[in-house]
Amino acid sequence: MIHKNQNIPIVVKFIRPETPGYLSIIFERPVGFEFKAGDWMDLGFVNPDIRGGTTYSFSSSPTEPDLMITFREGVSEVKRTLQAAKAGDTFSIVQYGNDYGFHLREHTTATLIAGGVGVAPFRSMIKEMADTDDKSSIDLLYFNSSADFLFQEEINQWKAALPSLGVQFVVTRDLKKKDKVKILAGIAEASQRSYYIAGPDAMVESTEHTLIEQGVKFKDIKIDSFGSY
Repeated sequence: MIHKNQNIPIVVKFIRPETPGYLSIIFERPVGFEFKAGDWMDLGFVNPDIRGGTTYSFSSSPTEPDLMITFREGVSEVKRTLQAAKAGDTFSIVQYGNDYGFHLREHTTATLIAGGVGVAPFRSMIKEMADTDDKSSIDLLYFNSSADFLFQEEINQWKAALPSLGVQFVVTRDLKKKDKVKILAGIAEASQRSYYIAGPDAMVESTEHTLIEQGVKFKDIKIDSFGSY
């Protein structure tokens, strides 16, 4: 469900460096504001003339007291504005929600496939699982160009607390296409399992095609593409 035509002020608490080239902004969570793990929001700016991509997945969990987005540094007006944010700055949520079913179902069996900052919505999902002691069978397959994986320490802590959570970190810098296909073939099951893919457009598209070639049904795949703005 998409909540359109909103004007919900959110105030920056602080900005936190993550791995090299990536930042998180933590906002005060408005009283009564509810969302689901996997949701995104469109940001509004004080300067309405700012141009660039304004849609960001929540990397914070619904179980956490604050809101958080995580993004790769860039040169667009939006990115430069976010990178310069400081405590007390005000933005707004102009719409939020999810229109493509990118939510884990209760008591689900699923594989989450992340590329780079595409791990953001999966952090939200896994953190919620840890906070609610969810026993769902979830596997996270995280592809990244370097060994600087976002939220790696947190994810490993949650893995230790959740026996039903499997995690695999894969560095893609020197990974050949056939090797990536082999990895995906190893996790593909044409059975009662859902697949969630989040990351850059090209990564999402190629991963989806590979899974389908391995026999995964199209209806069992949910995607969330992150533009390169």
